[in-house]
Parts: sequence; structure tokens; C-alpha cells
Amino acid sequence: MRAFDGQHSDNVAIKRTREQKERQLRELKEQLATLKSHAAPAIREALVKRIAELDAELKAPPPPAKESRGDRGGPRGDRPAGDRPYRSPRRTA
Repeated sequence: MRAFDGQHSDNVAIKRTREQKERQLRELKEQLATLKSHAAPAIREALVKRIAELDAELKAPPPPAKESRGDRGGPRGDRPAGDRPYRSPRRTA
């Protein structure tokens, strides 16, 4: 039974930064290099597969940066501050 939705055991990919991926790739390559010759073939295959996946991710161009609210001209986008499409539903009387 889960304690709450969205916890790490929900089989959701962990988001890592580029630096974290590079560090993980180095560590996996070191593990593969130091793996004993009598280690299980499945372990070796899993390491090679993960190294290939990380290599492909790091070679791909980074996604474009998202536009922040500050880049659009002000707190309300391109609209001037005094131009409101409707009046507030609150009463002022």
C-alpha cells in the first residue's frame, strides 16, 4: 500500500541534471571496467545497456529553455497595466 501518490516507488523516471548524468555515466563505465570476469552476464549486459542509453541522452541536443513570465513584457504579458478585459466581481460599496 502506498503512502501517497507520486512517491519514488511509483515507477516514475527520476529527473537528473546533465552534470548528474555525466557523473553517473563515469561511474557506470568504472564499474564495467572493474567487473570481474566471472560476473553474471546479465549484470554486464545491464551495465552496457544503461551506458548506451546515457550516451544517447547526453549526445542529444538539450531541449529549448521554457519562456518565463518575465520575458513577456511584464506581470500580465503584453497587455498594458490599465487595460482590463472585465471588472472584478467584488463589490466596492
